Amino acid sequence: MTHSTFRDFEAAFESLARDIMRACRRAVRELDTMPWPTVLGWCVVFALIISILPLAFCLFVLFLGVKLIAGAFYVDRRTSLRKRGTDEA
Repeated sequence: MTHSTFRDFEAAFESLARDIMRACRRAVRELDTMPWPTVLGWCVVFALIISILPLAFCLFVLFLGVKLIAGAFYVDRRTSLRKRGTDEA
C-alpha cells in the first residue's frame, strides 16, 4: 500500500469513527432526556428486534433449503418418470 492510499484509508476511517461517536453521543443525550417508561419501552422494542429478526432469518433460510432439496428430488423423479414413459411408448 502506498502512503497516499493509506492516508486516504486512514482519513476515511477517522471520519467514520467520528460520525459513529457523534451518533452515540446524540443517542445518549436523547436517552438522558427521555422519561423512564419510554426508555423501558424502547428497550423492550430493541430486545424483540434483536431476538426475533435473527430467528425469522434462520427459519427463512431453513425452509428455503428444505424447499430447494424437496424440489430437486421432485424434479429428478418427474424427469425419471418421463424418461421411463417415453421408453415404454
